[in-house]
Amino acid sequence: MTLMQSMKDIIQNKSNDKQFNLVAVKAANDEVMSCIKMMLDAEIGKAILIDDESTLKPLITSYGFTDDQVEIVNIADDSLAAEEAVALVRAGRANGILKGHISTGKLLKAVVNKEKGIVKSPLLSHVAALHVPKLNKIIGITDGGMILTPNKDEMNVIIDHAVEVFHKLGVSTPKVALLSAAETLIPKLSSSVIQDEIAKQNNRTNCIIEGPLSADLSLSPENAKDKHYPGQIQGDADIIVVPDIVTGNSLSKSMLMFGGAQMAGLIIGAQVPIILTSRSSSAAEKFASILLAQIVDA
Repeated sequence: MTLMQSMKDIIQNKSNDKQFNLVAVKAANDEVMSCIKMMLDAEIGKAILIDDESTLKPLITSYGFTDDQVEIVNIADDSLAAEEAVALVRAGRANGILKGHISTGKLLKAVVNKEKGIVKSPLLSHVAALHVPKLNKIIGITDGGMILTPNKDEMNVIIDHAVEVFHKLGVSTPKVALLSAAETLIPKLSSSVIQDEIAKQNNRTNCIIEGPLSADLSLSPENAKDKHYPGQIQGDADIIVVPDIVTGNSLSKSMLMFGGAQMAGLIIGAQVPIILTSRSSSAAEKFASILLAQIVDA
């Protein structure tokens, strides 16, 4: 089963009558329009498209969108477009944001604005959900997109965000592995020290946290058995919390390039999920992220 089919099944099984409205910021490009078309064809929501009307309208016509499917907001300036998207969220008219042809910095500046922003958490973090054929399940990797090198407090928030996403995906007690080079404390490795403290001090009842933990013990039941690892995570982690953005980014891309994985990704910590995929992301990956956003928002 593919990532998109898994998430479509989750959406269909949820009893939720809430209308999903996605606002796309600087939407006048084929990459955004292609994934919006996939969303509209799947009849899972409607779209608000923010950009210069003169460039949007020809694209809307060529993709065959109707007036009852999309709404145009005529704003060409990047910063003003981002501010309008945030205002639509604050007004309750949009429950997901899709980054189009706008810099991440300009979009997030509007999101985190102290007076008019939509942040609800101490920080924003990135949660990737990947379907890896060999594992035959969806696993989470965080944070490979926002926080460079999380300290202890930041890592705890990152964990909470990922657990929240996986609860929405139907995993009642996610197994969270704090990824390191080994399953034992390495005193000279600061991330290992942080992970050890988080695992020992964890009093959450909505998830299982173990760490520091190596990749093989996190993801390979055979290796966990061979190494006689005594923990509750036996190569079956649901969420991998990485020590830094380089590890998270590299792990996700390695699974995509060499493991045949499919990925969806969201920024969590605002009032609504934010879809902020990389420039190389396909329309299918963006659409998978839209599906994940709808699940998280439900």
